[in-house]
Amino acid sequence: MMIVPLLWREAARFPAALARSAALLVLVFLTHVGQAVAVAWSMSAVLRGQAQDVLLALSLILGIALLRLALSLAQASAAAHLGGRVRQAVRRRAMEAALVPERLHDTAARDGSMRASLGDGVDGIDAYVSKYVPAIVQLLLTCPIVVTALFSLSPWAGLCVAAGVVFALLGPMAWKRTTARRGLDHWDSYEALSADLLESLRGMATLRTLGDVSGTRRRLDHRSEALRRATERVMRVSLGETSVTDAAVQGGAVAAAAVAVVHAVTGQAPALEVYLILLLSSEAFRPIRDLSRHWHAGFLGLTAVPGLQRLGAFTERRATAPDHDAPEHTASGHGDGRTARGRTADALRVTGLSFRYPGAHVDVIHDLDLTARRGSLTAIVGASGAGKSTLFDLLLGFLTPRTGSIDLDGRPLRAFDIAVVSQRPVLFAGTVRDNLAVTGTTTEADLVEACRDAGVLNEIQRFPRGFDTEVTEAGTSLSGGQRQRLALARALLARRPVLLVDEPTSALDADRSADVVRTLHRVARDRVVLMISHRSETLTGVPDVFSLDSGHLYRSTS
Repeated sequence: MMIVPLLWREAARFPAALARSAALLVLVFLTHVGQAVAVAWSMSAVLRGQAQDVLLALSLILGIALLRLALSLAQASAAAHLGGRVRQAVRRRAMEAALVPERLHDTAARDGSMRASLGDGVDGIDAYVSKYVPAIVQLLLTCPIVVTALFSLSPWAGLCVAAGVVFALLGPMAWKRTTARRGLDHWDSYEALSADLLESLRGMATLRTLGDVSGTRRRLDHRSEALRRATERVMRVSLGETSVTDAAVQGGAVAAAAVAVVHAVTGQAPALEVYLILLLSSEAFRPIRDLSRHWHAGFLGLTAVPGLQRLGAFTERRATAPDHDAPEHTASGHGDGRTARGRTADALRVTGLSFRYPGAHVDVIHDLDLTARRGSLTAIVGASGAGKSTLFDLLLGFLTPRTGSIDLDGRPLRAFDIAVVSQRPVLFAGTVRDNLAVTGTTTEADLVEACRDAGVLNEIQRFPRGFDTEVTEAGTSLSGGQRQRLALARALLARRPVLLVDEPTSALDADRSADVVRTLHRVARDRVVLMISHRSETLTGVPDVFSLDSGHLYRSTS
């Protein structure tokens, strides 16, 4: 029996679901006990030649079997509900912990390792929470009942089974500690392979161009071999633990059977009690066998627990900054649970903003003042490294300024006031509609309006299936301009009062760039729109253009 306090605490966050799952599991076990009693009764009745009792016992066995089927289905549903609730909560906290400035700007972090933890790691804890935890509760409640019943039938049989149960629980613990240590090595190998594989897939075109496909293959082979060796080590230790449990189970059952045989031979007990001793001795170990099975099923998730703990998946984040982490408020400032959707704002003001990265000697952003207003497109230009992306990270709350303030209509700017169109929009495998609807439930009219405003509606309508046209992963089935405008439509559907646009024309030709800028002019009628670009030639007609150079902002004279 392995107790993982973090996962027990997660299960305890949903006491009703946990109690329902454990209670149904206990009831399922009791049907096994009831069936064992009915079988013993039927066998005893056969020996005594009581045909009516045999028929009644067989009817009881059939009824109990049907009842167990119904209870098992209900218990499986309850366990899935519990596991799903825990997975959802852990993944939410893990995502919140991953999307903090320290991690977003951590150059040593690998996306593949993060994906393994957030995906397979979180999914892997399901078996422990939904099956192993209720199984422990079942064992603690039912084993004493069966052992007590055996003591009432035969003290020696009860003593043998009790000893077997204790040894089956305590004996494997040393093995489990070894398994846990080796399990960490196994998960590290799994994370490393996941990270290498994801990075190789992302850079496949570059690897082929550079002729390093064979080198990448060798690196993946090395990672795979390391994972195979780690898996084998874990399996060897796990088999040893299983053998200890089985030895205890079989030993206890055999000892109890020997006691029953002795009673039968010496004539000290009627046939019914002999059969009960034999059958109940086996049932006493059923929870232990279930526990062992669920342990192996949930082992991968347990090895991921340290990584998830480092990520912060088991820690509830508390709001520390009202402008970014506090519950969403309305324009009036009262927290009623509503978001900033559909609200407008007149002016975004940045005052005296300065920021310096840790270890740097100079500010990346220095004493910056900026006002961007609704109704007028505002653009910031500058060379690579001038601080444009850092400014956006400060506006989004990913970084905390050293000095200065960022206000929207006189109150602190909050993360949910902002929609973003990134330089390389993230599109998912699915339909156009799926990619647009990630901001929430939307009607057909909303989709049409947003796509019209973003200048992509005509192209979508020319697709074979319109909004139901399939989009490949990363949007590779679309052109660069289509991806950019689709991402803009998605941002418009969020209905945030501020829209940040990062390098919207970087991958477009002159005509497409002009189309995007005209689209942003239309969008700016209803919201504050701030864009950054390194191509000043595409900003013809933009009334407010600022130049960012060495952390200082100047109004552009070109």
